Amino acid sequence: MTRMCRGRCAVRFTALSFKSFADSYKSTYVQRRQEIRDELDKIGAGLEKMEEALHCVSEMNGELEEKEQVLAAETAKTDDALKLVC
Repeated sequence: MTRMCRGRCAVRFTALSFKSFADSYKSTYVQRRQEIRDELDKIGAGLEKMEEALHCVSEMNGELEEKEQVLAAETAKTDDALKLVC
């Protein structure tokens, strides 16, 4: 098949040139698809780490509440002892 381009030159399309184009397109497609999969894997790993961090923060908040209660009790004892001394 012959086609005229803008510069008025004849461009020939053959089965071999089409096969070459298709092979090139396929290799580009496979490469880009792998890049996207790699990016998705990285995003998935990041999300897992964020979920782990959220769980750890939740545990730490529970521990902090317990320690604040102990601290409040000890502070009350210290205040009582200070009143007896003064």
